[in-house]
Amino acid sequence: MKRIPASLKQPLLAALIFSLALTARADIIVFTDESLFLTALSGSVVDSFDDLVPEELGTPLTRLAGAYRYQVSTGPGDGGFFPVLNGSDVYLAPTLAADVVTFSGFGPGVFGFGGSFFATDAYGGYIPDRSIELTAMNGTDIATYTLTGSSPSSFLGFLSSSRLTEIAMRTTNEQGNVYWATANNVVVAVPEPSTYAMFGAGIAVLAARRRRHASRT
Repeated sequence: MKRIPASLKQPLLAALIFSLALTARADIIVFTDESLFLTALSGSVVDSFDDLVPEELGTPLTRLAGAYRYQVSTGPGDGGFFPVLNGSDVYLAPTLAADVVTFSGFGPGVFGFGGSFFATDAYGGYIPDRSIELTAMNGTDIATYTLTGSSPSSFLGFLSSSRLTEIAMRTTNEQGNVYWATANNVVVAVPEPSTYAMFGAGIAVLAARRRRHASRT
């Protein structure tokens, strides 16, 4: 994942403010544009899961991405994880298709989390045209986003105004379709100080739009 050159940050940050006003859910912003997400960060580390072996693993797993430690667990079943190998790339998937995968235990400076989230079959192969639901929590606020037709090259990220406490990933229980919610190249991140000011600006814009809409009805 490439960082954005400093010369491009100002125009992208301006676009980010507009994006924030459209996608804010309380104090958590949802990003589907990886470039804008990375622009808002002062530091980030990618966990590729390539150190995991394709065999059944227990839950929870303690992960260390650079200086950032976190946990990833599955439930409510007790199947744990079964990482899948795609060429030389390892994807993280639960053993049981119905289990929810939860990322948690983030350090005090981690306000951002993202990555590639998609569907795989029982053999670890990518399945197109399936939906994956992700929910981010920071102890006060909740933001839920459904990725429809996501792929290993797609991106979803959350940026919070306070420390993230949990990210939950699950399938949407599409009738007749059995598939596994799968993650790869997750980003654990710290926002730039200027991003905090944009939270207030974006939420103020969103509130003003709501007031104008209410006044017309």
